[in-house]
Amino acid sequence: MRISTLDVSSMTTTVRRHEALLRYARYLFIFNLVIFLWVAIPQLSQVPSFRGLLELVASPAWKWSALVLGSVGATYLILAHRLWWAYAVIFLAQVGYFLMPSPDKEILRLSVLLAIGVITLPPMRPLAPLATELAIMTIAFGYIMIVYCLYSAMWAVNGGRVPRGAYGRRLSPLEPLRPSRLLDTLLPGHRSQTVTLWEAALFALSSLLFVAASMAAFYGFRRVQNASMTYSSQVQQACMREGFPAQSAEATIACLAQFRPWSQAAIDLGAPIVIAAVCLVLANRLRYFGRQHFVDRLAELQISPVGSTLFLRAFRDDQVRIRRASRNLFSFVFDLGRVPATLDELMLERLDGRGDLIAIGNPQDRKGAARRSPWGAQRLYVDDAHWQETITMLARDADRIVLCVDASDGVRWEIAHVLRNGQASKTLFFLNPSIDVQTRTRLLTEDFGVPVADLASVNVDRVLALRATSPEQLMLILCAKPERDAYLVVARLAFEDTVKYPNRPRERDDQTGFRRQIRPT
Repeated sequence: MRISTLDVSSMTTTVRRHEALLRYARYLFIFNLVIFLWVAIPQLSQVPSFRGLLELVASPAWKWSALVLGSVGATYLILAHRLWWAYAVIFLAQVGYFLMPSPDKEILRLSVLLAIGVITLPPMRPLAPLATELAIMTIAFGYIMIVYCLYSAMWAVNGGRVPRGAYGRRLSPLEPLRPSRLLDTLLPGHRSQTVTLWEAALFALSSLLFVAASMAAFYGFRRVQNASMTYSSQVQQACMREGFPAQSAEATIACLAQFRPWSQAAIDLGAPIVIAAVCLVLANRLRYFGRQHFVDRLAELQISPVGSTLFLRAFRDDQVRIRRASRNLFSFVFDLGRVPATLDELMLERLDGRGDLIAIGNPQDRKGAARRSPWGAQRLYVDDAHWQETITMLARDADRIVLCVDASDGVRWEIAHVLRNGQASKTLFFLNPSIDVQTRTRLLTEDFGVPVADLASVNVDRVLALRATSPEQLMLILCAKPERDAYLVVARLAFEDTVKYPNRPRERDDQTGFRRQIRPT
């Protein structure tokens, strides 16, 4: 067996940055849209005539709102369609706008000067609550914007070098604006079984709460900015009405400090944290109820293996956990609640248009009072005497197979069955992330026939997956960090035929775009 290698580390990094930017743009668009509707609906309800409506729409406030929504929406659409060259233009325009004078930069400048003054000048210490409040919000906001700029620059440079299939299914022009995609109510791993209206409502409300939690930091910054403007008017009315030169510096500072005590700073800084925490708790509960309702309904439906993705793994690894990707503050804030923890969750929630995701269920799920299947693939429960027969039928009819390689006897039989029956070309073999290097090496040599000499030049610990590109050729897919995004990129590439495998059938169905599996009659 000859081997070749493919390192997806750089692809994974680029895709991870793109998805972080896409979530930020989507969340920002939803946030601005909700704020606009919150303000616009009461105004529209008070419009007396059509002429009044035209005057309202032509007002400066509405024009500015339309400009903001249009620019944010355009950025979201460009990112959703992976137009790296168009995003580079928008990013340069945003940098140019940032260099222009604005109230935001005045707040930033004030926070720096005030912090320096409080630290270096003892008479200014009474202004410490205001300085602390401004400094914390400025540091957090500045850090997020710096990482955003770095991600944007790196993706604009490298985005076009990544195969399109690594980003997922190509969307129609306005598909990203569909409520089901905008509010993340789709379950791509069950193409034929869409969510009900009740489940979609729970998922949509949960998604809105996750948006609120992620955007709480921006709400906090605006809250501090507005409070600073109010503070300035209070200062002008109360502390400086007799004229600054007529008062001592200490008296003026004492007057200024009374309008910004530590209690007010704690409220301004704590409000975003409390909002984020409450929204996260509610969002997770709503999503839990939506998931359980979907899983319970799915368990009552008949398995349809034709056109499906079959997920094979050891029962002891029924929920194959994958390592969470390394996250900085930017990625963490805009990834709240949207981190699949297991391999079948990842395939269910992220692999667009792959047909139904099915698996043989662990008999332990049917013991006890709950008798509930876990979140992920649709489970089919069979007894020990018939599981091999069932696997044979499912593997024959499925369009795609994802097999998590493990040292258990059952999984090794499944590997041998797939290889022996010519189904390796439609199978993606993931190496279980929990097995050690020695076990990995033994499985590669014994089950896949990889020569030990060939493995000597490969870092086996970095092997993420395997693909049979021909009966005599095996591709080892490597990644420096076996994280969530790496598994996603590999699965997308494997099932989109983006990587040009030699000697591989490339016949495709005209309607679905998937490679047609030619079966004997």
